[in-house]
Amino acid sequence: MTVFRRILPAEIRSYRAHLLRLSMDDRRARFMGAVSDDAVDAHCRRIDWSRAVIIAAFVRGEIRGATELRLEREGAQEGELAVSVEHDWQGQGIGTTLVRRVLTIARNRGIRRLCVVCLPENRRMQRIATTLLGPCAFAYGEVSSHIELPPPTPITLAQEALDRSTLPLSVMLDQWQGEPARAA
Repeated sequence: MTVFRRILPAEIRSYRAHLLRLSMDDRRARFMGAVSDDAVDAHCRRIDWSRAVIIAAFVRGEIRGATELRLEREGAQEGELAVSVEHDWQGQGIGTTLVRRVLTIARNRGIRRLCVVCLPENRRMQRIATTLLGPCAFAYGEVSSHIELPPPTPITLAQEALDRSTLPLSVMLDQWQGEPARAA
């Protein structure tokens, strides 16, 4: 069972471990270039939790995918998101589910414009972006997609509240499943 939930600052080690498990190709796709373990460490240390939300896909207690939503600056109505899914868990809808959840959170935070930028060879991210955000534009060796988000609604606020209210139960159920396993 895959549990999707927001991670807390205290879980940064789990997020870091996920990013370090990414293959070199997947790291390149996530960070738009080759990055070392030290660069991953630095990225995790720099996360400003007042302007970032990370939704993760947990499989038996291990983060196997994550979407990082960042506000461009304090008070801005624009945000950017980045997605990472470990190789053995790709192609199962995890990235799409993560992006759908973060779109709701972005709306509820007053973000009106959301951007995704990826490399031209990152076809999986382009499919997610085209499906959920809109057409992709190719320029300067990058692919980008933007979406104008509507304001929050009682439904989007309720969706996020429900996700938050089930957090303790989700954590317990996820850890109760036993040792982490590889994807089939």
